Amino acid sequence: MKAFALGVLLALGGALAGSYRVQPGDTLWRIAVSHDVDLTVLLLLNPEAAGGLKAGIELRLPERHRVAKGETLWRIARRYGTDVATLKRLNGLSSSALAVGQVLWVPPAPAAAPPAPAVAPAAVDPARLERIASAYLGAPYRWGATGPDAFDCSGYVGRVYGELGVALPRSTRDLWARLEPASDLRPGDLVFFSFGGRGVDHVGIYLGNDRFIHANSVKNRVMIERFSAPWYRKVYLGARRVTPAKRTGLR
Repeated sequence: MKAFALGVLLALGGALAGSYRVQPGDTLWRIAVSHDVDLTVLLLLNPEAAGGLKAGIELRLPERHRVAKGETLWRIARRYGTDVATLKRLNGLSSSALAVGQVLWVPPAPAAAPPAPAVAPAAVDPARLERIASAYLGAPYRWGATGPDAFDCSGYVGRVYGELGVALPRSTRDLWARLEPASDLRPGDLVFFSFGGRGVDHVGIYLGNDRFIHANSVKNRVMIERFSAPWYRKVYLGARRVTPAKRTGLR
């Protein structure tokens, strides 16, 4: 079925994306066929559906990506906000070798969240911030997760700030675009990274004393690392600060 589905996709020239709301009488097999999706891929993206479908729930539908010259699984994973292990599972890959023109199943891009109001305090208490952020150390990374048992990078930031009484935009791109730039880093500032040089890819929370905490998709867990480490300095994009002045701007 996988080869057939990819063949149909290529013939139609369309990309699958987004989600599907389950209708009464739907089955996973029928949904997979009607959307030209491999049934195994559909289950990997929606493991909760293995126990049965309920009308009204949303299923994630994959996109497809054609490998370009010079691309690696790591770069593709960063582009789609996922990790190499997930790409391998979705595509049944036993190695990281890719061929130009190869078509891969990839998770759908996160939907843009509607603007959320910020109710930021005048300042962040560094001790309280670190206490809340550190409570999730070791929690696993999972794309699209907002906790409390697993997180992606922006989901983790949103969870920590939510416990501080601050509602933030959901996506990394919206955080970067809509918060106040910060040049002098303070505890609580959000630090952003660009791994592929094509915009913002990752976000963490600066704790002070050359440390930041984030949901690391490479090491698959929430962890504290040195902000001045050569790798992070190389891909550092900039910082943003949640300020009272941005309350109106986030509405």
